[in-house]
Amino acid sequence: MKRSELKTSQQVIDDAGRQDPAFRAEWDRTAFAREVALRIVRYRADNELTQTALARAVGMTQSVIARLEAGDQPPSIATLAKLSKGTGMVFDVKISHGAVEIVAA
Repeated sequence: MKRSELKTSQQVIDDAGRQDPAFRAEWDRTAFAREVALRIVRYRADNELTQTALARAVGMTQSVIARLEAGDQPPSIATLAKLSKGTGMVFDVKISHGAVEIVAA
């Protein structure tokens, strides 16, 4: 198979979601947590911080940062507030029709 014939990660996810309703439900359920995780990882990379260094800056433990970066469970509003206070990150959150999402600032 040629590299150009490979599916993108988004195509794989879309295919899985069409074929497996349980996968789609879990993917949708964790969307907010994944977005927070991506922002934390990006912040750490941009600022050349370890999980431990970020944890100290925001008053958390390294294990909490690791769990946030895993993106399996949505963080609380209090956790987002701590992250924002310690880093300057902005989280504009929209809660609508039972869903929670981060909206573009």
